Amino acid sequence: MGSNKTASTSFQSLCMNSRKVLIDNGLLFPDYLSWPQHSFAAWISQKRDVKNLSAFLHSIFVETKTYNCKTTLISGEDFENFLVDTHLANEFEQLAKLEGYSDVEWIFIRREPTDYLLSLYSEMSAYRGVLDLELMANVILEYGFVSVSANNYNWKFVFDINKFSDQFKKNVSKNLIIINFEDFICDFVGKVILSNYIAYKSLAKLRKEAENIGIERKRHSTEKIEFRYLANFLGMRADKEFHEKNKKIIDSIVTHRLNRNKVLIQEIKIKFNNRFG
Repeated sequence: MGSNKTASTSFQSLCMNSRKVLIDNGLLFPDYLSWPQHSFAAWISQKRDVKNLSAFLHSIFVETKTYNCKTTLISGEDFENFLVDTHLANEFEQLAKLEGYSDVEWIFIRREPTDYLLSLYSEMSAYRGVLDLELMANVILEYGFVSVSANNYNWKFVFDINKFSDQFKKNVSKNLIIINFEDFICDFVGKVILSNYIAYKSLAKLRKEAENIGIERKRHSTEKIEFRYLANFLGMRADKEFHEKNKKIIDSIVTHRLNRNKVLIQEIKIKFNNRFG
């Protein structure tokens, strides 16, 4: 589960493209309804759609047994919500065990807080929301997480990993592993996880595939991010036509925001270091 913006898309592409290699090593990455990853299960969990969540868990359990695998690996960054909404994590575990799973292991990827905030700020600009770095940072410092809503989901991005992982272990399961982002991408994305299940010779195949995939969903330029948020605020499409028709005022506002953010980011970094270490 989680966190967002930790090379999760590249990891999921690696697992989907290497399904046969994983299966040959007893590890199944489910191809459920042709989902490229499994965050949709977190979405239906948030909706409390127990029927479809159970159907998902039943299907992947049967698929795991069909391929004679011992372990099912699902990956969805939107499961990050479960660190805060532990009642959803408990329900997920209970349903999984009802379908036949004997144990559930949770894995969370931790990223440096300021870099995580900037990556989220970039990514969310594409979801037609209107966000402000200072407001987000203040909420994070106060609560340890921040919520952002879009059409399909209400995200909860977690920054106080120590606090919420301790609560998770107390209220859901002690079977929670926290991996630093730098360790997660070392050598090739996800090796630190997959090496626990995959034979040494097979790791070379995964490494080659990871190199072919490269980095997916790179961070946008700061100019594009601020342009998008301005367009979102005005209810306009963030396209070339909108920019060209309003170039003078748009460029002025974007430049003001960029200059303001340069100072603000340094202040946030200091506060985050004091708060989260």
